[in-house]
Amino acid sequence: MRFSGRTVFFSILFIALVALLLAGVAPGAAAARNLEDPPDTLRLRVRAGARLELEFPGSGGTPDTCDLWGTIDISSQPPFPSLDFPPHLEVDSSFDSLNLFGRGSGTRVGGYPYFKSHGKAYLLDPEPWVESFFDVFFELEHPEHAPGETLWTHVPVRIYGMAHGWPPYFDRFSSPPGMPPVPLFTKGGIEAGQVLSFELEMLPYYEPAAHLIVPTAYRSEVALVGADGLVRISAGLAGEHTATEAIFGFRPCGAPGPFETFAVDLDGSAPRYATVYPMGSGDGWSGYFDPGWLPPEGMCIEFEAALLVPPYGYFMDTVAVWVDRTPPIPVFHDIPRDSIALFAVESFFDVTFRLDDELPDFGFSELLVFPLQPDFHRQLTVIDQLGLGTDLDSVSCGPTAVASCLKYFADNGYPGLDNPGGDESRPNQSGEEIARELQGAMGTDTSGTTDAQMVAGIKSYLGSRGQDGWSVESHPVDDATGLAEMLREFESDGEDVIVALEGTDADGDTMAHAVTLGSSHSTCHNSGSGGTPEIRIDFMDPFEGGSQAENEYPVDVSGGGQPSTAGYNLDDEGSDAKIVGYVKVSPPEGGEPPALALRSAAARGGWIVVDSGPVRGNGLVDTLRWDTSPFPGGLYLMEIVTTNHLGLQCRDIRLVGIPVITTGAEESGPPIKTMLRSSYPNPFNPATTIEYSLAAKTAVTLAIYDVAGRRVRVLLRGEPVEAGVHTIDWDGRSDSGRLLASGVYFAKFQAEDQFSARKLILLR
Repeated sequence: MRFSGRTVFFSILFIALVALLLAGVAPGAAAARNLEDPPDTLRLRVRAGARLELEFPGSGGTPDTCDLWGTIDISSQPPFPSLDFPPHLEVDSSFDSLNLFGRGSGTRVGGYPYFKSHGKAYLLDPEPWVESFFDVFFELEHPEHAPGETLWTHVPVRIYGMAHGWPPYFDRFSSPPGMPPVPLFTKGGIEAGQVLSFELEMLPYYEPAAHLIVPTAYRSEVALVGADGLVRISAGLAGEHTATEAIFGFRPCGAPGPFETFAVDLDGSAPRYATVYPMGSGDGWSGYFDPGWLPPEGMCIEFEAALLVPPYGYFMDTVAVWVDRTPPIPVFHDIPRDSIALFAVESFFDVTFRLDDELPDFGFSELLVFPLQPDFHRQLTVIDQLGLGTDLDSVSCGPTAVASCLKYFADNGYPGLDNPGGDESRPNQSGEEIARELQGAMGTDTSGTTDAQMVAGIKSYLGSRGQDGWSVESHPVDDATGLAEMLREFESDGEDVIVALEGTDADGDTMAHAVTLGSSHSTCHNSGSGGTPEIRIDFMDPFEGGSQAENEYPVDVSGGGQPSTAGYNLDDEGSDAKIVGYVKVSPPEGGEPPALALRSAAARGGWIVVDSGPVRGNGLVDTLRWDTSPFPGGLYLMEIVTTNHLGLQCRDIRLVGIPVITTGAEESGPPIKTMLRSSYPNPFNPATTIEYSLAAKTAVTLAIYDVAGRRVRVLLRGEPVEAGVHTIDWDGRSDSGRLLASGVYFAKFQAEDQFSARKLILLR
């Protein structure tokens, strides 16, 4: 059977076929054997996208185009010498089943049970491709033009293709131009329409796979306990499948026996990312675990999620975390989560924190700071979600944003990530091809993708490429501290960050969108009414034609709550979008390739330990000190890291700034700023006058500390003071009225988010 073009293939395919036959598994595809088959038969399942052009009587000669998606089961025999075209080799294959559906239209194409869709390929060394064809028989249900009827083809529709390997992922097969129409008949033998053309693309098929998600404290393995005292356990499902229930169980780590069920969920609805549909509601597949029965010090718990996926059965995943009714998570005491604390240049600051965990012995704490780079940038692959060529393009921001993330890693030391099945001998996938594959891996549907589906799909995609040790997590952004956590992952550790945005459109509907973070820019200027932090982000926006250039948007955290992207919205008439969460994708620790290792090593070297000391726990307030004198102005990440008596390490993080002094020649005089200005005389005996200024009326705390960090005198305790320049005297006495000895003391000043200190020298 001869057709246009050279009918040749490449030796790698033969080797790949033999390897697949021996292994019985194709990467990214479901492979199996049937005992009735010849021993070397390979069976596998692929995901397929198809376009069918039909014509029906009464349509006025206007063809009807159907976009279809589904699965094809393929069987294939080993290559054998060709009798028709020596020295070619032939490969016989067939579609054993064909299940394609038009989403929302009711259109279905299935394999005709009495005729197999036979295929053949011709192989010849050393060409790197194969030219092949399939003769496709099928049944068709088309409710619009043939309600209640099942149509079928008496003769096959032939489709040709140029494949680069086996399975033929991302290779297209189509009917040739000028193909005579193939009639469609009813089961009664009446011609009811014609097939004008048929196109087919094969993609990797993902079996159902459950992935369990247990929210943990920032950069730890300690489960987060919500305000309701419960730990939320959730699960996502990879693949284009639907679960009907989720069963959540637990057992102590290392304990034998079954898991004990603590929750059953029959409603997996959850908000989805798609800028063309409102977000919806629900908490996805979730169960809530009560740690109240655990020992006071907590324990390691292994959780299990079992998702029922008819007709396959249950799919399980497990995760082990530390669970504690009072988890050993430190909290900054004087710096609210929804603020950016400002610190003066060349000052000493007491940074207070508490640990509510019940500690029978002292733990250990460290205070670290990390300077955010004024301009941190990396180049991303630009992908337009509206150009994927599927009927899900408009709701595929999640798959497209993740595809750009995976392309970034592929370009920076993980090349197998953009090759089918991780085989680097195969042609590199484009960003659009990766996004189409991720549609299936994530189970994206006509209303979009949930964050749990994104996590599950990324994990399954990495697994199909043989990638081990990666971490994929989803985190919310509720305030400035959530933004700090996101910037830390993005800038200081080499992870990639897919950002979740949320906004309200002109109709008042809440919409959601996923973008890939590409750069961040930060400054902190001491101008006007005090320090003014500025954070801008740039991202690959898949919905706006894949734009990344000139896409910087200021991040507004002044109002508290979720940060907003000033000037960017999800609708031309909508409100500014808010940053509501992110998915981070982290390479294996210690296994980074050179391109990422250089980046992350330089970043990790930026973390500076500024103080350390014991931690008492039990809700007591502990203090560490930051001397800002060696640090230039700018924005910083500040972490408190505690290690309890069991060795569990946890963190808290904040955004902080040291304002850079700026001047303006056009100003008639210096503006009044919130700050601790001076003290005079200094050195002093017996008294000194401390001067401070306020840009606006606010509460002020001013206290005196000795060199050991002990507070000896409170001059102002959160008292409201009017705007302007003010002075207050200190007579060198303690709160009890005792004369203090000669030595060095520090005046500590706090007003709103401003912290500063001045050295005072008492000479008796």
